[in-house]
Amino acid sequence: MISELHSKISPQDILYILENPWVKSKGEWLLANESERQETLHYINGLLQRGQTEGFSKLWKTADQEPIAIIGAFKVEEKRYETFFICSRHMEAHALKLSFDMRKILKELSILYKGCVLGQYAKPGRTDQRSWFRFLGFVYKPEGNRGNNRYFEYVSAAN
Repeated sequence: MISELHSKISPQDILYILENPWVKSKGEWLLANESERQETLHYINGLLQRGQTEGFSKLWKTADQEPIAIIGAFKVEEKRYETFFICSRHMEAHALKLSFDMRKILKELSILYKGCVLGQYAKPGRTDQRSWFRFLGFVYKPEGNRGNNRYFEYVSAAN
């Protein structure tokens, strides 16, 4: 069971996720030791701060109030945003529900952010990640690739 969606995200929520990462998240973030976790905590806090003024962030928690996942987006230029997602070991049990929630959130935000583009990168070799992005409504845009990272966009309606 999942509690309601949260907008307030504390450093303790982030740290819980970093100390209890979903197996699929381990290769995407620096988590090997305490120093790397602190660096990642600082980085994610920075992304959340960037999103406070021009972007968004949401947190899912279990019924016991343990963090499941954080999704956030921040402005990188006019009408362009990038997103990030990090999740705890609880994602395994809640992936389907969160996926449908995220798809709904993206549709709702596309109304608020008319004419904007939301970008996301898939890691090399992660075909499951690319399929998931497509499920959420992202479209592959090879011209945006960075090295081996594949670029996907979610484009909101212009009107």
